[in-house]
Amino acid sequence: MRQSYRGVQMADDIAGKLKSAAAWLFTQHGFTATRVADIVANAGVAQGTFYLHFENKPSLFVALIDEFFAGLIEETIARHPAKRLQTGEHLSAEVEEIWMTIIRYGRKHDILTRLVLREAYALPPEQRAHINRHFEQGADALARYLEDAQQLGLVKNLPARLIAWLLVGMIERAMHYAVFVAPNAPSVSLAGHCTEFELLGLLEPSAARTGGES
Repeated sequence: MRQSYRGVQMADDIAGKLKSAAAWLFTQHGFTATRVADIVANAGVAQGTFYLHFENKPSLFVALIDEFFAGLIEETIARHPAKRLQTGEHLSAEVEEIWMTIIRYGRKHDILTRLVLREAYALPPEQRAHINRHFEQGADALARYLEDAQQLGLVKNLPARLIAWLLVGMIERAMHYAVFVAPNAPSVSLAGHCTEFELLGLLEPSAARTGGES
């Protein structure tokens, strides 16, 4: 019986059936082991039909990843522009809301999350480069957010692009933790911890004062 991946809304058309079938098979057997013949059999369509919609198996994988990143950006940074921030408390609340969205998005689209975090490395170089550009675009969006917050005097004047890439890594690992390591941990709690770490770091204020004494 054809499986569909949870949390992803797709039109009931042939391309949608192929993407749904492929996503499930990729997570069950891996990108390399999954064949086009397996995908079309799971989708219930003829093998020739596959090539009317996708050039090859990697292009189908890329289409899935494109949907994942487009949705993630739309629901996070695109909905929370830094230019409308007014205070540090406002920034903290916005950052926590973004973390909450990231965690819930990863859990809602758990199969696509698995593809991004565990299977993308198996792609051929051209398609892997395409996925890397998604990470670059995410870093660019975060850098612009930080620059806007810096202009408002809400965050430290650190190199925005460097911090953006650090945050990309943090988002990737936090999503992995929330989806695969601790899937039952309350999203509110995880978002709060991520926000505290992002904005305040690890060092206790008293430790910082002690460290500065001569």
